[in-house]
Amino acid sequence: MKRILQLSLLLFVLLLAFQVDGFSQGKKKKSDTDKYFDESGNFASKLWYGGGFTLGFSGNNFESVFQFGLSPIVGYKITENFSVGPRASLVYIYYKAETGTIDGVESTNLLNYGIGAFARYKIARTIFAHVEYGFDNEVSTLGYNSISRKWEVNRRLNNNAYIGGGYNDGNGVWGYEIYLLYNLIQDDTSLNLPFDIRFGVTYNF
Repeated sequence: MKRILQLSLLLFVLLLAFQVDGFSQGKKKKSDTDKYFDESGNFASKLWYGGGFTLGFSGNNFESVFQFGLSPIVGYKITENFSVGPRASLVYIYYKAETGTIDGVESTNLLNYGIGAFARYKIARTIFAHVEYGFDNEVSTLGYNSISRKWEVNRRLNNNAYIGGGYNDGNGVWGYEIYLLYNLIQDDTSLNLPFDIRFGVTYNF
């Protein structure tokens, strides 16, 4: 009887050992893809997030324009100081103006949007260099159509190649930044200035 109990106990210990070993092997055989996207694989820890905003109002005796926009950005840290990633922008425009017709003052809702890719390098803890290439789809009003009783608009796709730098003041988690960019391929026929000043907040930068 004692021998049977000893054999049973030995068998139980061996089975437990095989299960623990099998579980360990299963963890070791986790795919490289799972490790890459897992927090323990350092993918998520190398991401940083940011976002800028646009808020503006202008007007005169004939027209008024209100703008509100957001521009999210996500960076991946290839090294501690060098990161790359995508950036997008979306700007809502409320346009209101005198039509010069019996309709008087009419308004319309417009939308600008863009997408691009950037690279950023930390020169110092708070100073960084920034380059970016992207496309902006911008809308402008041509005039008021008294037949359709709508503002006629025109869309234009612009290519932009920005270079510049900025200042980021953060504690390693949340921070704010301001940076100035210059468009190297600004269209000579465009009324936009080649300079772009941006403000925003960052997380984990």
